[in-house]
Amino acid sequence: MSEPRRDLLYRFTFQDGAVREFPVRLDPRTLKVELRPRSSYPDWTKLSFCRCPNCPFTEDVRPRCPTAESVLDVVEFFQDRHSYEKALVEIVTPARTTQKRAALSEGASSLLGLLMPTGGCPILGLLRPNVLTHLPFATIDETAFRTLAMYLLAQFFVSQRGGSGDWTLARIGSFIEEVHLVNRHFSLRLGSTCLKDANLNAVSRLDAFAHLTDRIVRCKGEDLAPLFDDYLVPPA
Repeated sequence: MSEPRRDLLYRFTFQDGAVREFPVRLDPRTLKVELRPRSSYPDWTKLSFCRCPNCPFTEDVRPRCPTAESVLDVVEFFQDRHSYEKALVEIVTPARTTQKRAALSEGASSLLGLLMPTGGCPILGLLRPNVLTHLPFATIDETAFRTLAMYLLAQFFVSQRGGSGDWTLARIGSFIEEVHLVNRHFSLRLGSTCLKDANLNAVSRLDAFAHLTDRIVRCKGEDLAPLFDDYLVPPA
């Protein structure tokens, strides 16, 4: 029996009535994005262009940055738009439709947050399991909760396969720092091609959420404990 499709559609309706749709096709088993073939790619998609210092690829294996390839259509469309422009953003999935009138930086950030982890980068791919419960326009609390839950479930699978699970979240800070390093250098990559700031602010928004997630873990983790009081054994 074949896996059910998990495709999504992002639709932006602008104040002048113009509409732009971004269909996102995902492999139903791995949730990796399935991209349409192109005959040519701009220079800023080359792996060597503003390459991330923690990139594990070599140019002979991957001549182009997989994340750049995955967001190319989005970047090309928004490169001459301001982040403060408003649009009605609709996200259509097999289960539901979500919509919000939002600034382009918020709508584009939600779309990039779906594409960047699914494009084939093994560092951003650590966030790919969250795509299963993709939540457009998520708050920082929602993002932090989903990321922590995903990280702990990942430790279960690591342990199941004989690895050492990080059950105390001791390594989540370095995990988030690796993601931050990619986001920062990807912003430099985009800065070379974007005439205006919608794309750049969208990536900055994603990076800020990653840092705030780390802060919640380090400083406010106990604030979540009351939600789990029915799981907790009362002290003797």
